[in-house]
Amino acid sequence: MFKNTLVVTSFLIFSAALGFLSQIIFASTFGASVEMDIYFKILSVPAILTGISPIIFSSVLIPAFAKFKSDKFGLNKFTDSMWIFIFVFGLFFILIGFVFSTLNIDLFIPENSADLKHIAVQVALLVWIGSGLMIMSSFLTAILNYKKQFFKVAWTSILPSFCMIIAVFLLHEFIGVRTIALGFCIALLIQFLIFFNASKISFNFSSFNVKHIQNKKQLLEQSLLVTLSLLPFTILAPIAYFWASQLEIGSISYIGYSQNFAGFLSVAVSMGISMVSFPELADRFANQNGDSSLHNFEKSLKYVMLIAMFAAGLLIILRMPILSLFYQRGSFDASAVNNLSSILSWYLAAAVFTGGLNFLRTLFYSKGEFKKIAFFGLAIPLVFFVLSGILKEKFSLVGIGIANLITLAILFFISVYIAKNKELKFLTNSFYFFLLKNILSILTTYFFVRIIMSFIGNNLSQLPTIIICIFLFLFAYLFSSRNLFRIKEIEDIIFLFMNKLKSFIK
Repeated sequence: MFKNTLVVTSFLIFSAALGFLSQIIFASTFGASVEMDIYFKILSVPAILTGISPIIFSSVLIPAFAKFKSDKFGLNKFTDSMWIFIFVFGLFFILIGFVFSTLNIDLFIPENSADLKHIAVQVALLVWIGSGLMIMSSFLTAILNYKKQFFKVAWTSILPSFCMIIAVFLLHEFIGVRTIALGFCIALLIQFLIFFNASKISFNFSSFNVKHIQNKKQLLEQSLLVTLSLLPFTILAPIAYFWASQLEIGSISYIGYSQNFAGFLSVAVSMGISMVSFPELADRFANQNGDSSLHNFEKSLKYVMLIAMFAAGLLIILRMPILSLFYQRGSFDASAVNNLSSILSWYLAAAVFTGGLNFLRTLFYSKGEFKKIAFFGLAIPLVFFVLSGILKEKFSLVGIGIANLITLAILFFISVYIAKNKELKFLTNSFYFFLLKNILSILTTYFFVRIIMSFIGNNLSQLPTIIICIFLFLFAYLFSSRNLFRIKEIEDIIFLFMNKLKSFIK
């Protein structure tokens, strides 16, 4: 499991790094423009479903696959029939989504911008085609993950960012922001073809038989409940764009860049271990021995939160030199850097809780406890809608970022509270105490490095400042967490690192 986690996480980190690079290229090429606002708004609609489709299929189908372990023939009939259903659904998803976007294209462009309609329609076509392919690929991903073919899934995660970067470089002067959507569509087509070939599934429509899809009602109910539980991870973006559209042009772009930047953090720290641990966890609970894994699960969750807090603290303190160094170029000027910096810190802090939730929800899905968190999937977006609307009036764009942090923090602590088991001493007060100590350690480190930065920031350029502060932050955090707050997990990490170092030297 450790080897698979390492491989998957490495590719996801590389993919997230490419995503970060792509955002730099988009910002320098198109800036915080009305065209980028249009792209982010159009993409956010299908992303309500496509952003969570891999998780929906994995969380519902992997436990269903586990029940066929002794019946490979039945499993093949089940997957073949499900595939035909998903393929047809994907085609209708593309058609209905594009028609809806075309008929309501005025929702995606500012007033008095009729000249942008044709750009918006073309972006919508490419985005909806790519999104439909993503849904089909998500089903195939569940099959590959169940077969523990993690590498084939992981390496293709680099395709979207890579193709979008290439498309922008080659074609942005000719077709503008449409190059991003074109790269997105091409990447999803390539990924679909790779997954289709690897899964060894066919387009044999004669193999479809609704009777082969066992427990249809249960699967449909679970899919609906999982979708509801995941709404906070996708629908918050369209809500944020709705409120941001009432502010100055470019506000939507700043939120879009912030979400992608923060996504780099949450994906890097949690998705690898979530993808690898879920099939094994589902098998354990299917065989009625899942409780034996709870201790290791809590330990892994602590490491996810620890790493996420450290990374968020480091990125928050370095956000200005990082943005100035990488983003301030081309169409993205110093004013745009300041505007992005003002909201980015709130999205980075929220990414800590997103990372924890990414891992924590695998526990609920493994146990089949979909109803427990589905209700909050409906309630949380309503909380965010009201809260962001109120805070937007008081703090403008920053208010939306603050609301995003508060909303995801509420969801995280509710999820922890629901998951806890006092009898097994799982996620009890010791977990909250761990979080508190780590928060205090990060804050202590933050203010210490902040003071140092005030002395060196005016005398050094951005790159030396970033390098020096990374090492300062690391050593200050290790000192405070180990000696002041005595976080046991830090001791474990240092012990493991020293043993690996000794083995390498020998």
